Amino acid sequence: MFRNLRRYAVFTLLILALGAFLTACEGTTTINTTITNDTATVAVDTTPTTQQNGRGPQGQGQGQQAAGALNPENGEMSADAILALPSGDLSDDEKASLLYMREEEKLAHDVYIALYEKWGLPVFSNIAESEQRHTDMVLALIQKYGLEDPAAGKAAGEFTNPDLQALYDQLVTLGSQSEADALKVGAAIEEIDILDLKARIDQTDNEDIRTVYENLMAGSENHLRSFVQTLEQQTGETYQPQYLDQATYDAIMSGTTGQHGEVTPGANGNGEEHGADHTHDTGGPANGGEGAMDVNTLPGGDLTDEERDGLLYMREEEKLAHDVYIALYEKWGLPIFSNIAQSEQQHTDMVLGLIQKYGLEDPAAGKAPGEFTNPDLQALYDQLVAQGSQSVGDALKVGAAIEEIDILDLKARIAQTDNEDIRTVYENLMAGSENHLRAFVQNLQQQTGETYQPQYLDQATYDAIISSPMGHGNAGGTHGHGNGNH
Repeated sequence: MFRNLRRYAVFTLLILALGAFLTACEGTTTINTTITNDTATVAVDTTPTTQQNGRGPQGQGQGQQAAGALNPENGEMSADAILALPSGDLSDDEKASLLYMREEEKLAHDVYIALYEKWGLPVFSNIAESEQRHTDMVLALIQKYGLEDPAAGKAAGEFTNPDLQALYDQLVTLGSQSEADALKVGAAIEEIDILDLKARIDQTDNEDIRTVYENLMAGSENHLRSFVQTLEQQTGETYQPQYLDQATYDAIMSGTTGQHGEVTPGANGNGEEHGADHTHDTGGPANGGEGAMDVNTLPGGDLTDEERDGLLYMREEEKLAHDVYIALYEKWGLPIFSNIAQSEQQHTDMVLGLIQKYGLEDPAAGKAPGEFTNPDLQALYDQLVAQGSQSVGDALKVGAAIEEIDILDLKARIAQTDNEDIRTVYENLMAGSENHLRAFVQNLQQQTGETYQPQYLDQATYDAIISSPMGHGNAGGTHGHGNGNH
């Protein structure tokens, strides 16, 4: 992703600090640049990719070689699909490339998590999850070829490659200056990722490596569109490409999410991923009950005091789950926390849709991660993060306990309302919480060998949930959305 890492880090520092942009030569379609890492040097051709490899600006039509390798809904590939693709002997360049790309995708993920922690913009947590799947796809190739994983045992923000370690620190510092700088950092990361992946695709004749890299590049194009859209919406500023030539940038920006693109920029520019498979390292699908839902199309009614209080409380309760999971991911680096945090972001946004529909004041407005209007929830957040910071086992138990309480609370609030819109949202949230509980329980068993014991649910209810398959949310009256499998 980062050509001449030290040079680009300095460029980005100067660009963002001065509020200006480095624009690639306008009217020039080809720039020969050099990407350098410890062992491999390759030339980058930045000719627009609208026809190369059969892919248009929408990230579609990867070519015959990838047939059957993809999940057509989200553009991600399972480890089994990667293993099934034809392979060959690795050159030194290919080997170095895989090791570098593993940490490079991790860097993007970890920067976005750090910037979400700073600014609370959902685009960062949403795209971070996509980057987690990207680095997992490269890991599948590393394992397939019997290489040593450079990211093994590394916590968030830690890297084996010293250049990437320095770059991570610089990018987080840059992105912490303002929301606009953070979004420009995100867009710049994706620009450079596109250039780097294009070069590495040209480096290899191995079908499995090429297919994975082409999927990663399609994802990066989608991420770039999301960051650019969010910058426009948040600041009114029009992004100017810093590394891509103008023709390539324009071709990407004119495209829409295609077969291989996993991120669909939403109305709020959040880069939300619909239909994404969240099974990586979670012990089961982390996502559930989200389904794309327009609460304004569902029948409503006058609010009782209980219903009003329920909406305000659930808005912050779902935010609490999200923020605890982000904090525990930062502490332990377990993907299950970043994956389920994405789901919780969608949960709290669904409740926000109801709050806006009924003209209520949003209690979470202007609140940073870990901050709450409700003093009881503030105290609970502090307590849960402290408890989950003691060990990996404690962290996973905290996650399971949160989901148990959420299930009980949602069940009570469903019984309180006759409004179809509120009931439908709460039922979707409860289906998601049951999925999350199963994922945390399974992950605890896998990570520690410990069997989880329910802390709040009665044994019969707990057993019924754990023994059930991943549940389906009722998204606007149509089943099949939000089961986490897709």
